[in-house]
Amino acid sequence: MKQILSFAARAVLTLAGLGAVSLVHAAEWAGQLDWSQRVVLSAGVSGAVRQVLVQPGQLAKEGTLLLGMDATAYRAALVEARAEIERLTEEEADARRELDRVKELYARTVSSTTELDTARLRQARARALLAAAQARSERARYQLSETEVRAPFDALVLERKAEPGLISASQCQPPALLVVARADEMLAVVDLNAAQAASLALGMTATVSVAGEQTKATLRAVQTLAQGRYRAEWVVPRKSAWLAGMAVSVTTP
Repeated sequence: MKQILSFAARAVLTLAGLGAVSLVHAAEWAGQLDWSQRVVLSAGVSGAVRQVLVQPGQLAKEGTLLLGMDATAYRAALVEARAEIERLTEEEADARRELDRVKELYARTVSSTTELDTARLRQARARALLAAAQARSERARYQLSETEVRAPFDALVLERKAEPGLISASQCQPPALLVVARADEMLAVVDLNAAQAASLALGMTATVSVAGEQTKATLRAVQTLAQGRYRAEWVVPRKSAWLAGMAVSVTTP
């Protein structure tokens, strides 16, 4: 992105006497629009893509279902895990009742120390098995939820890389299924040298002009590039007609 440096001198006149004149310079740079928070979405579990519900260019509210994987095996695993919890809950309750009974007998010197230790061990083992089953159920519940790919924020769909029937393997590098970006904002990006980047401060405001329209922008980040170059990123509210790659003019006070 070629830099355009133009300094507009604005005279500020005091109203007393001859007054003093001070010059405030505004710097103007040429840049381009880019997507804000461009995110590649993948499924958190392996399986076949069952449905893809969006197309590139479509807007989706945060939490909207974008893509669904075949959830049959993960749904069955959750049912199995919950059934195991029910069984082990009963076993743990029975072991606890048995321990209480042995303790009472031991207090009356009717039961031996060995019987008491055995009852304690059984109850501890039942409690541990129940805790492990609860962990498996939670893992199964999480994996089932990962069969659904939802919009992480109010999003604009940029790319659709998956179709029903595609096999996604999460154990290795999971394939990209969808690419989205924020629907409500974009970035005005400008390539700067070190001296120009040093004059900026995060949070400062600027005026951004795109296709004859002007809007206020806030400096979010200054990224370090190669060979002493820097990329300044101003956040601007997105208008429906704006797309990445459009030319922008950024004017700072």
